[in-house]
Amino acid sequence: MIICAREETSIDYPGKFGQILFTSGCNFRCGFCHNPELITGENNQIDLDSLLKDLKARVKGGWYQAVCISGGEPTLQKDLPEFVKKLKELGILVKIDSNGSNPEMLQILLEQGNVDYVAMDIKSPREKYISVIGVDTDLKKIDKSIEIVKKFPSYEFRTTVLPFMIEEDFEKMGKWVTKKEKVKLWALNQFNPENTFDPEYGKLKPKKKEDFMKLSRLMKKYAEDIKVLVD
Repeated sequence: MIICAREETSIDYPGKFGQILFTSGCNFRCGFCHNPELITGENNQIDLDSLLKDLKARVKGGWYQAVCISGGEPTLQKDLPEFVKKLKELGILVKIDSNGSNPEMLQILLEQGNVDYVAMDIKSPREKYISVIGVDTDLKKIDKSIEIVKKFPSYEFRTTVLPFMIEEDFEKMGKWVTKKEKVKLWALNQFNPENTFDPEYGKLKPKKKEDFMKLSRLMKKYAEDIKVLVD
């Protein structure tokens, strides 16, 4: 398990305070990613024993209630289930952020029963996925992950609202993900032009608040609740 960074957070696990842990390496090459240093996997590694000891003390002291494992792409870490189990033994809630490319690992985590919350990115409409993520991938795995995520106790789908996206893109994403029933929560996140993996994205301007309000109303057709993260 390679964790290269950690930060305190009050927003990554809904309603809880704790830490977000960043794993090293990602199999996607999204040009808009603003954590490009995590993509290649060339990072320092945090000592896991020291990390767990520190988390244990903070949980015991009533300071932390949750941990979010993000990346990079955490499901690429083969020992993720073992690490999650150790976190649960501390008495802490665990959230996983995923791009949905590894449904086999998501299924293991579901069956293990130690993950309390999952957030899965929906990058674009299905027909545009390959161009947006920057690599060829098996979209059937994304399909499978969507259905697995819906089985977790709590979950959300989330989309970074890119400057060139139009309402039709969100309609297509909504229909693709929901099939016939609304999902629990869909988060609409503002695009961050700083420090992007592809410098060309750094030249683009994020959509305005009024654009997010329109998209929020649109996506209510596909989700019971909408979360908007915009400055």
